[in-house]
Amino acid sequence: MDDYRTLGLEQGASQKEIKKAYFSLVRKYSPEESPEKFREIREAYERLKGQTEGQEPMFPRPSDPLAGKFLDLYWKYRNARDLHRARDVCEEAWKRFPEEIQFLYHLALAQRCAGNSGKSVKSCEELVKREPENKWFWRELAISYDERSYTRKAYMAYEKAYELGCRDNGFLLDFSTSCDNYEQYSRGIQVLTELVRKDRRWKREEIEDVLSAYCGILMMSCRKGADFSGMLAECSQFIRQYSIYIADHLKTLLGFCTAISMNLELCGSSHELIRDFFSAVEKVCVSEKDQAMFAIVQEQYMDHRIWADQRLTETVQHGMQVFFQMDDEPMDIRSYAMLDLKLCMIEERQEVLPQLEILKAEYPAYYEKIREFAEQLQNGKNLGYLKSSMMKQYIRHAKYMSGGKYFEKYPDEKKKVMGTVVHQNDDEKPFVRSGKKIGRNDPCPCGSGKKYKHCCMKKERA
Repeated sequence: MDDYRTLGLEQGASQKEIKKAYFSLVRKYSPEESPEKFREIREAYERLKGQTEGQEPMFPRPSDPLAGKFLDLYWKYRNARDLHRARDVCEEAWKRFPEEIQFLYHLALAQRCAGNSGKSVKSCEELVKREPENKWFWRELAISYDERSYTRKAYMAYEKAYELGCRDNGFLLDFSTSCDNYEQYSRGIQVLTELVRKDRRWKREEIEDVLSAYCGILMMSCRKGADFSGMLAECSQFIRQYSIYIADHLKTLLGFCTAISMNLELCGSSHELIRDFFSAVEKVCVSEKDQAMFAIVQEQYMDHRIWADQRLTETVQHGMQVFFQMDDEPMDIRSYAMLDLKLCMIEERQEVLPQLEILKAEYPAYYEKIREFAEQLQNGKNLGYLKSSMMKQYIRHAKYMSGGKYFEKYPDEKKKVMGTVVHQNDDEKPFVRSGKKIGRNDPCPCGSGKKYKHCCMKKERA
């Protein structure tokens, strides 16, 4: 027996009717006196209460007793997820009772679920031929066309179902995907905007639908080259309002953050608006694991934004690589990269100083990495001594490494301190050794005659 009949209801009963029937029956069949019956009622209720109201048409029960038995058998197999038997029962019932169109409807669904999408298309086409104003039949035809990758036909069928009144979340999400496939981005954005702006209190199980809708709006806005700012502000508000549920869908949300980072030049949102959005997301990340994942996404955003920020020079932008993308590199390579960056900043001090204020205000994670050196640059005292000290270390590295920008940008400085070319920057990968790595017990490359560990290695670590 199907779940509806277990609760004494007709197929397609409302959630209110399901709840009322359930509480009426559990008062009659208590777990103490009728444990088996109570379990049966409870399981039927649990399966039905999660269904979104109005997702399937309501059909009257067949007047013919044999047709009723076929229907009961179909629901038995469907509830048991026995897809092939459910399909076969519907096929036989439709042959015997061609006037009962609900058997053709259930057959179309069963065929698609069993992997017979071609036959499902034929069944759905017959449905809309018989009842051309039935929104449910057009909806199933659209889904079946999608299964067969009939892009244009699917889009037109979704449009017809929408015109006839289909508006539930699942339908709107499917329709938007069809719009995306058919490159009707404006229509897809319109459909998803209708979903996220429904005037209602969202249920916990609907949160993922809303997040998916916001993601879809972002991606189609980017493909269309449309401004996403207003919708991003609405999404930030949604996250704050439903933060208690959002944590269950953090993966989807972090994917949304990554999409924003990858499409900064297209979504048109200001840094303040995106920062507010990231602030809302950060509050959802409670566990250490979630915080670590968010830190990676935030770093991605900062990296993309810095490289797209036209107020920052190449030298300052290059600092993102030095500070955030070289953790896995050996210590000597990291040391060389840091010296290279700081020497360039000293040479470009007048350009860099106003950019430091931008870093402090808008890229605090970056600024914290360079705070001490930034204060030395701003103060301006003893910069000559600082440069001389750094240059000595830089020269030692430059003898066996390549990839630095300083000598490339300022060849006069190289001639002044070294006289000859010591490396070429032809390698695609920056900051690499041009020779063999120096071992702890090897002679120091500075020519002191001491072992490396007792000479320059100590100075580098200091």
